[in-house]
Amino acid sequence: MNKVSVVILNYLNYLDTIECVESIFEMNYELEGIVIVDNHSNNESYKILSKKYKNNNRIIVIRTGQNYGFAKGNNIGIAIARQRFHTDFVLVVNNDTIFEQKDFFEKLLNHYEHGVGMIGSAIHLKGDATQKEFLYDLSFIEMLKIILELYLIQCGKVIWLFMVPAPKKRNEKKIIQGCAILFTPDFFKHYSGFYKKTFLYAEEPILYFMCKKYSLRQIYVHDTFIYHKVNQSSEMSFHNDVNVKNNYRRQSYGYLVWWIIKDKVNETVKKLLQNQNIKEIYESTADLKNYGLESEKK
Repeated sequence: MNKVSVVILNYLNYLDTIECVESIFEMNYELEGIVIVDNHSNNESYKILSKKYKNNNRIIVIRTGQNYGFAKGNNIGIAIARQRFHTDFVLVVNNDTIFEQKDFFEKLLNHYEHGVGMIGSAIHLKGDATQKEFLYDLSFIEMLKIILELYLIQCGKVIWLFMVPAPKKRNEKKIIQGCAILFTPDFFKHYSGFYKKTFLYAEEPILYFMCKKYSLRQIYVHDTFIYHKVNQSSEMSFHNDVNVKNNYRRQSYGYLVWWIIKDKVNETVKKLLQNQNIKEIYESTADLKNYGLESEKK
């Protein structure tokens, strides 16, 4: 049986965290452990969670020294899970999720094979809605447009150009939703977790480029799902204030643009090297012919 642990990031919303953990207890799969990271909540979250699970040796509850945001907060949990539980796989889930499929872990793990870096499931929402694969336009121009648009909104300005509908043919990529991601041993060969510089937003598309760099695949399992309440912690922390969201988005999309540029540079270098190899092979073959020889054909 594959060793799996779960990481749950808590901020203020300890009631949802408890409900998430209790739903995990109903699963058929025997986990190595659960790490709950309280991201420096300014309420009684850490005290309540620590007290509730103090007698369970498979649950670790820690509190960070400051609010590190989504990526770095989860990375702390991933590091502890891998060190303390010696797990091969780590499932990172939002604390406002509920496990409803008893064979959730088995179904995800059945799709693991060499070269797969991340595995995700369908996301069930309120009203029997299903949020499936995350489509994201990762073109460089689109990212610059979004950052500029967020900046203009912050300044109280809107330019009509950004109200023009996007063309039908877009550079959309299918990306696993961030509220439930199973990281595999293949991913951990290259990375220790999320890209640490974002505080909130854009973690999923950046993970896409992180996987792409090492030709790691992301697998979406259609017949597996988890229920997501959506935006519960952000509602408690900043009441889903649009200005706060835009500030976080603008910062995160700046890092995303950097990853897009990095990806384009890597692609260009690979093409140049490939063309150089083809040229060297051609020249080598030509040299053989000059000496009255030809490369062996099979």
